[in-house]
Amino acid sequence: MSAYSAKAAPKFNSQFKKFYPKEQETIKHEIKKILEDPAAGELKKGPLAEIRVHKFKIHHQLHLLAYETDVNTKTVYLYALATHENFYKALERYLR
Repeated sequence: MSAYSAKAAPKFNSQFKKFYPKEQETIKHEIKKILEDPAAGELKKGPLAEIRVHKFKIHHQLHLLAYETDVNTKTVYLYALATHENFYKALERYLR
C-alpha cells in the first residue's frame, strides 16, 4: 500500500470519464505508480513549476497526467489527463 493518497480535481474527473472502462483501468494503474513514487513524473518549469507530468501510452498514443504532490499531507493532487496536443496551454489556463 502506498503512503500517499490521491485527490482529483473536477477537470481530471471529467476527462477520466471520457475513457472506456479498459482504458480507465490502465489510467488507474498509472495513478498507483505515481502514488508509490510521486517523484517519478517530470517536474515542469516556469508558470507550471511544482507540477509534475507522468507520461504513458494508451493504444500507442501518448497521454499526459499532470499532478502536484503535497509532502506534508502525503497527498497527490491530480489536475489533468489528456493527449499532448495543447495540454500545457490548457493546464496553465486551468491552474490560473
